[in-house]
Amino acid sequence: MADLSVRLERVPLTDDGDKVALVTAAADDEDEEEEEEAAKEEVKEAAKEEAKEAAKEEAAKNKSEAQITGMMVLALLDRIIGAVDQIQRTQDGLEARQGDMERSVAGIQGDLGKLAKSHTGTAGAVGKMLDKLRKVGVNIKSVRSNLERQAGQIKQLESNEHELLKRRNFKVLIYQVRHARERGREGGREG
Repeated sequence: MADLSVRLERVPLTDDGDKVALVTAAADDEDEEEEEEAAKEEVKEAAKEEAKEAAKEEAAKNKSEAQITGMMVLALLDRIIGAVDQIQRTQDGLEARQGDMERSVAGIQGDLGKLAKSHTGTAGAVGKMLDKLRKVGVNIKSVRSNLERQAGQIKQLESNEHELLKRRNFKVLIYQVRHARERGREGGREG
């Protein structure tokens, strides 16, 4: 606010058409009172004017502060929007990667299904081969036992044949000896 002592020395008069009057100590009391009241009115009006100006300045200051605050809010909102956009892009990328992974997993599951079917087929074929191998093993054992039995029979036959050959040779010898004697007897009878 303004200093009142400075304003009391010079007082503009509103009645005299903006003329300045000097306040002197020799003036009338009445004039003094009127002048004091006029000065007080002037001071009040000046104070009102200053208050208005201060209010305008304060409003301008508040306005500029509001503008600064608004700009800061806008800047923060811009940053937030940028962060949200970045998050959205990242989320879109993650969703795309998840889609790729789901397709890969589906492909792997399909391959595993095919592999399981193939494994089942292979297991069935291996089972059949093992059954055939067991049957062949049983057949080999039976053939081996038959061969061993036949080998024993062959040995027995060979020994029987050898015995028979000995007997035959003996019989042949007997026959030959008998036949030679009979020839000898017949030859002796003839002669």
